[in-house]
Amino acid sequence: MSRYSFDPKLDPSRDRNRRMAIGAASLLAAIVVGVGLIVVGCNTLNRPGSTTPTPGGEGGFKPSVTIFAPGSAPSAPLTETQPGGAPVDPGSSGTTPAVAAAPTTAVAPMDPRGKIEGIPDFSCPGPRPPPTTFGYGIQSNWPVGDIGFFNSVMAEKLKMNWTKAQVRWKDFEPQQGQYVPYKWQLLDAFTADANQKGLNIVYGILSTPNWARSVTDREGPPDDYNVAAAFFEKVLARYKGCVQAVEVWNEMNIDREWTVPSKQINATDYISFLNAVVPKIREIDPQVTVVMGALSPTGFEAPGQSVDDFTYMDQFVAAGGVALVDCIGVHLNGYNLPPQYEWDEGYNDPTASFRGPFPDGTPHHSWSFKSTLYGYYNRTKKPQCVTEFGWASSENMGGEPIAGFEFAKDNTEAEQAEWIVQGFQIMKDSGFTNWGIVFNLDYVQKDGLPFNEDPNAPYSITRADGVPRPAFDALADMKKD
Repeated sequence: MSRYSFDPKLDPSRDRNRRMAIGAASLLAAIVVGVGLIVVGCNTLNRPGSTTPTPGGEGGFKPSVTIFAPGSAPSAPLTETQPGGAPVDPGSSGTTPAVAAAPTTAVAPMDPRGKIEGIPDFSCPGPRPPPTTFGYGIQSNWPVGDIGFFNSVMAEKLKMNWTKAQVRWKDFEPQQGQYVPYKWQLLDAFTADANQKGLNIVYGILSTPNWARSVTDREGPPDDYNVAAAFFEKVLARYKGCVQAVEVWNEMNIDREWTVPSKQINATDYISFLNAVVPKIREIDPQVTVVMGALSPTGFEAPGQSVDDFTYMDQFVAAGGVALVDCIGVHLNGYNLPPQYEWDEGYNDPTASFRGPFPDGTPHHSWSFKSTLYGYYNRTKKPQCVTEFGWASSENMGGEPIAGFEFAKDNTEAEQAEWIVQGFQIMKDSGFTNWGIVFNLDYVQKDGLPFNEDPNAPYSITRADGVPRPAFDALADMKKD
């Protein structure tokens, strides 16, 4: 039986019509209220101070960063939030407040050429020239996670004074003249926060958007090098004073990073690129250190695919490239050879399964940290800036390394720690190295790939769950002077 009874004197159809009218009115009111809430929400996202990202759109999104409380031991995982969403200080159970990364007081007004429509101008909170003493640095996967938290780990826990950020042009200007505000705001937050925490910054600028290239199946420079110069100008103008060095491209001796329409790889093309880009850099900021893009240490020679790094460096020197830069960029991949050994010293590790660097393998200068560093200097007689170095280890990482990185299985975590510290000492003792940057702090946590698919993961000095590896503690304890 129905719960409701009706008066037989009432017209059932009239009552039904009345109910339908009331329902329609209620639905219309709900639609109006819903649309209003959407409009208010969109306005909130786009007004200054909003803390929700609006990728690709204009507005005042300001990424939040975390103040890190220094002084605690790194015994807890280096993760930026706990289950409730509050920031975590590694080694403590307390939390720290979130604050806006943007400085409250304009210390260094931005060059107008660095303006990005739709977001506030950037002001460097503490402009400074490149330091003159040897520098210790490490690279984080900076756009991922709590920017301020990881900057604080680098600056206050590891006590580093340099860091590196790769700036991928294609992410910032995917269509000509159309900049992505959200990407620039992330870089604003990273740069201001790192600067305030005493980190000197090297930008590695690379990766051309497809609109500027006729060959798009590989990375490489634009067809018109002057187009790249305009992007470098934009970046340096926006962040003048907060950026102490700029690395001009990356690993130009392999086709994965440098493919041009001719499909040839040679240093003269890169020198033409420098001739277009470097004058813009020097015009914007005469103090910034201009770093030659680091080469890939490789003995592989194949036309259009790869040029041995010593061969490429000889070309670079012969064509006058050294005069265009202040420092020679260096990538030092230690493989499974300790840093103090030259490639031809006959060192042998009988326990190693990867035999490449050893006498019964294929000894070559590219296997050796020391041979690469000194080989570049002996050719260029120029200061060296080591923009990436480290040793891969798969120990306690939960899987096999990606194909091509089998040497990571030969290196223990203890060896990784010992060799990175030794590497810093070798660079400092050389007298010709300006700074070295460890690769990397946290890519294993942030790349979003299984360990066996990620070439960056074995080099991380933290594990996938954020727990510090021995190299983390070794770097934190390492004397830096």
